[in-house]
Amino acid sequence: MVRQYRSSNGFTLVELIVVMVLLGILSVTLLPRFFSGAGTSEYQYREQALAVLRRVQLQAMQCTDSVFCPEAQLALSASALGITADCRNDATHLCIASRDNVTLSANFNQLSFDTLGRPQGCAVASPACVITITGRNSLQVCIESQGYIRSC
Repeated sequence: MVRQYRSSNGFTLVELIVVMVLLGILSVTLLPRFFSGAGTSEYQYREQALAVLRRVQLQAMQCTDSVFCPEAQLALSASALGITADCRNDATHLCIASRDNVTLSANFNQLSFDTLGRPQGCAVASPACVITITGRNSLQVCIESQGYIRSC
């Protein structure tokens, strides 16, 4: 005896409704994350701030001749960190896009590094130079008095 099976050529109504409900839930929860950097952009800016600070520190440590490396090139100001509107987009500046709703603050006005990589220009009362990156979360970058740059 041979059994004949009917082949189904489509989806059932229940399967279609389940898929539509799942797509609706995913679109409501995940799509805003693709169109907004809220909650993640401050982490990216912290990594960029770490890279900029380490680059300027290495540049100060490698360049000991004041004729070829003037002190102004090795200094980071508040504007170099994107706190003011005077912001250049190069390897020694960190610019914050206004759409990200992220702010930067620092406990120094002018920061430079000596030839041993130690920071110069931090607040005297503070043991470290601190840059605070505030968005949905508040993150900090610390520069210790010996020159160690880390996220704290």
